[in-house]
Amino acid sequence: MELFSLMKNLNKSILLVVLLWIVYGCASVSKAPSDKSDEAKSFEIPDNKGSVFLYRTGRAVGAAGQLNVKINGIDAGGTGPGTFFRWDLKPGKYTFLSSTAESSATVQLEVNAGQQYFIRQDARLGVSSGRVTMKEVDVSKGKKEVQSCKLLVSSYIPE
Repeated sequence: MELFSLMKNLNKSILLVVLLWIVYGCASVSKAPSDKSDEAKSFEIPDNKGSVFLYRTGRAVGAAGQLNVKINGIDAGGTGPGTFFRWDLKPGKYTFLSSTAESSATVQLEVNAGQQYFIRQDARLGVSSGRVTMKEVDVSKGKKEVQSCKLLVSSYIPE
């Protein structure tokens, strides 16, 4: 009977840790106001710039933690489940990096004026922390998947 009580308390502790991890992960990203999110999803491209969308779908598995993003080595912010960044960038080469204690992912883009680019970021369960993957996806798939995400405020300020 004592073993059963110990297991019950252990299960409650594990559940509490998981719930706190989920709450922390969801609360640690800076979401933009909904009108700004809707405006970003109009997909209009400013003159002489290219638009890059980096997004993370609302997957349930491995989704809780924040995944930090860097552009050309400069911190841009962190994503959470169901969120996206949008940057309107001058033409040129850009490196997008995201990493955890267990993995890192990089996407390099040659941004051209008048073009849109979509980078999908995914989180997976790892041994001690999450694993991250990123890949460029085609415009039609990117637009469709971004529609269900919320815009984030980025700390990266393009020139």
